Amino acid sequence: MSTQKGFTLTEILLMGGVILLVSILAVIAVNSARSKQRDAVRLGNVRQIQTSLENYFTDRNTYPMGVALPLGDSAQSTCLGSDGFVGNCSGADTVFLRVVPGTYQKGLKGLMMCGEPTRDAFCYTQGEDGMSYTIQFELENAVSMAGLIEGINCATPNGIEGGTCE
Repeated sequence: MSTQKGFTLTEILLMGGVILLVSILAVIAVNSARSKQRDAVRLGNVRQIQTSLENYFTDRNTYPMGVALPLGDSAQSTCLGSDGFVGNCSGADTVFLRVVPGTYQKGLKGLMMCGEPTRDAFCYTQGEDGMSYTIQFELENAVSMAGLIEGINCATPNGIEGGTCE
């Protein structure tokens, strides 16, 4: 009869395997949650920009000028004031959005690029006669409840929808 106390090699290896498996599953869950959080921030930023654009339209009866303008660019579109998207709103009569948020680039695949130099961005374009606009942006994940897809999506005065802007 053996009186030795302790764990056998098999028990130690089994426990190590269980701990490793739980760790891998935790890392996957955390990375998925981070990816979804980045998309939530991107969508929140697009909605904030849309609200400011509607306020601008109400005040000016047109949307700001711009073609493939990377929103949040420090030289071209840091803020939205009475003169449209500009690098500095310090002299503007009215400021609709003091800090225009750019896209959170981490995790993106580079599907929506604009600006000079080109980079991942919320890409704004004024529509015909200044009566509409499009903002193309990229998401890491699909948001099926909102009809958004992984990849490029489109925001217009009518809302946000999956796919490229037409």
